Amino acid sequence: MVNIEKTIDMILKGQIKIAQPKVGYRFGFDSVFLASFVNGYLKKINKKKLLLADIGAGVGTISLIVGFKNLNIEITAVENNEEYLKLAEENIFSNGLNNKIEMVNENIFNINSKLINHFDIVVSNPPYHSAGGNLSNNILRDKAKRIINLEKWLQISISLLKHKGTLFIIFPAGILHNVLKYLEKSSGSFKIFPFRPNQNSPAKRLILEAKKGGAGPTQLMSGLNLYNSKGFLTKQSQLISEKGIYNFNI
Repeated sequence: MVNIEKTIDMILKGQIKIAQPKVGYRFGFDSVFLASFVNGYLKKINKKKLLLADIGAGVGTISLIVGFKNLNIEITAVENNEEYLKLAEENIFSNGLNNKIEMVNENIFNINSKLINHFDIVVSNPPYHSAGGNLSNNILRDKAKRIINLEKWLQISISLLKHKGTLFIIFPAGILHNVLKYLEKSSGSFKIFPFRPNQNSPAKRLILEAKKGGAGPTQLMSGLNLYNSKGFLTKQSQLISEKGIYNFNI
């Protein structure tokens, strides 16, 4: 076990506190905005008693934001790194979300068969660096972002969904082709949401919404500019960071 120092950080204007490694992989833009996107979707569909799986949950950032903002949801957060599991359990307890979020010590590549076809929603900020590449000297950061088999990760994520269930993932724009290729046999009705640094820059990150068994056309959504011409967060980005929800039309 790696002995790590931790920090306690606040998000959503202090409404959620998160213990995370002081040095190494720490939550950031990807987790907060993906959770906010899912919250916007949940607000729009307005259904009760949904089951959600957070795959590769880390210290639980996505689960915490979704659980905090939604009354009628049960979350299974899947993680198999002991250090992250310990921090995630601490975060769930300290934010009073024990009744909504269950941490499960599972390796996604050897997932419990009871979880197959079980969830209405699966959300993931998957690792995307190749297994053979050099990433980081920090053990926890390396483990968090290095992927053995992204194709299998995505296929298993889809398998956890009920028919017509919805997958939400965030990833670098440069691997969009591979992500769509990996998912097209088992899902469809793709919606692609780009995040751009500013209006003059190409998207660096994408959120993809996919329906298990979906057959609708692929849609490119308008997306979001994170910063204005002066280098400050746009009003929309600021609201998302403070409120943890992105309002959009489905």
